[in-house]
Amino acid sequence: MLKNKVVLITGAGSGLGRALALAFCQEGCRVIGFGRQQKTLEETASSINSKSFSYNVVDVLNYEELSEQVKNVFEKYQAIDFLFNNAAVYPKVNFMDESAKEFSDAMAINIVGVANGCKAVLPIMLKQGDGRIYNLGSWADLSPIADSAAYSASKGAIHGLTKSIAIDIAHLETQVEVHEWIPGHLNTQMSGYTGIDPSVSASWAVAIAQRVNIRKNSLFDRDQEWLPPKSLKQKIKNKLQFWK
Repeated sequence: MLKNKVVLITGAGSGLGRALALAFCQEGCRVIGFGRQQKTLEETASSINSKSFSYNVVDVLNYEELSEQVKNVFEKYQAIDFLFNNAAVYPKVNFMDESAKEFSDAMAINIVGVANGCKAVLPIMLKQGDGRIYNLGSWADLSPIADSAAYSASKGAIHGLTKSIAIDIAHLETQVEVHEWIPGHLNTQMSGYTGIDPSVSASWAVAIAQRVNIRKNSLFDRDQEWLPPKSLKQKIKNKLQFWK
């Protein structure tokens, strides 16, 4: 069901972004990778070795540049079906040792970069009447570890940003969906090469992309939709069938 779908992935030059590009190419999708470095994008293209993958050097913090490249993708393929806002940084530094600029830069990439991706792609998806956006999230804000202040704070902000965007388009008659996806602790450079193989997480992304009849705004933890615990009052209402 994903064959010939157009998938846009930011941060496609390494790690999970590269694994996502490969996984969706293997499903027959037309995949476009965005990244800041020509060299790493070339490495991704070489590892995939498929005409289904193309790339553009784009800085997600440069909205004008990003928006123009998104428009070029749409003009070429006449659709953008999926956006994975994957680009992020994880500076491993103690908050007291981190300069104000370093903190600000990390927050900008991890939050403003995601917002820019949504701003650039949403008008196209709304015009075509459907499409799915997946903002890459984390539980790091709930249980932060040492030397991760900027990353943990930015990932906490992704929860609110994603829900807010979904609410702002909820009144529109459209099949556009805005979700948060938490892929797990990954074995990449960002994590010091510990955790889940990115290819496994990429397979989960394919699985959630194939799901139908889902809500327009959900949080996916790995390959499962995560629902917040219900209060006792909600449980009683459910039991009495007063609440669905």
